[in-house]
Amino acid sequence: MKDVWKHYNLARIGWLQRHGSIYFPFWNMVFKYPPLLAFNAVLMLKSNLTNSCIVHVIGDSHVVPFTYRFPYLIHHISQATAYNLGKEKSFTRSSEYLKLFLSKINKKRDVVMLVFGEIDARVHIYLQYGKSGRTLSIDTLVDATVETYGEVIKRIKEDGFAVCVHGIPPAASKEFITALPFSGKPRERSEISRKFNQKLKERCESLRVPYIDIQSIASDDSGFIKKYYLADEVHCNSKIVPFTSSVIKEAFGKEKRF
Repeated sequence: MKDVWKHYNLARIGWLQRHGSIYFPFWNMVFKYPPLLAFNAVLMLKSNLTNSCIVHVIGDSHVVPFTYRFPYLIHHISQATAYNLGKEKSFTRSSEYLKLFLSKINKKRDVVMLVFGEIDARVHIYLQYGKSGRTLSIDTLVDATVETYGEVIKRIKEDGFAVCVHGIPPAASKEFITALPFSGKPRERSEISRKFNQKLKERCESLRVPYIDIQSIASDDSGFIKKYYLADEVHCNSKIVPFTSSVIKEAFGKEKRF
């Protein structure tokens, strides 16, 4: 029965992907997917007629600011982490979905933008720090996460894709109430996010992969996300899109048609 359900889900995601995918729970698919499907159909028609570039945004819930925005096509992998993105048979099956999405992308025409890591910085890095009895340093855990994420980025580039990486948003100043045994204070999460973005930027530079440094525009003087860019407690709003678009066009404008 488990295998049947697995193949059903893969088939469902495959169908969505072929038609301009976004992966949502069933109730969101019912209410949100039909208009998005129509938008994506127009986007793909325009791209096919003009040979213009589509930017495929693959990531966790932080892909949402790019919904209904030309030339962005969204591929949402719920609750995926940067650390497990290359891991086979992870809880979110993010590696399977990533491979499926990439298999349908036009390498010559399009750009892939990866949006992962905020969940790692907000939750998992400090959680592992606490579970280790603070014997593993935050720096060590950030380095390990960026290293595994970097291997995925490197592999995608070596497979011939034009790939760029979107940095994670600065931490929110809100104090979260959570059942997790180790969750960190706002100041600690802010420092983790800052370190994560810095290490990720360095890794992308070493790979010669364009990096969208959202921290540089969305962070206030205290290292927290500016209210201007805040959609909710942890997500950026669509005001980050013009900055992202300018970086992508500068990086790929000579080889891609936007």
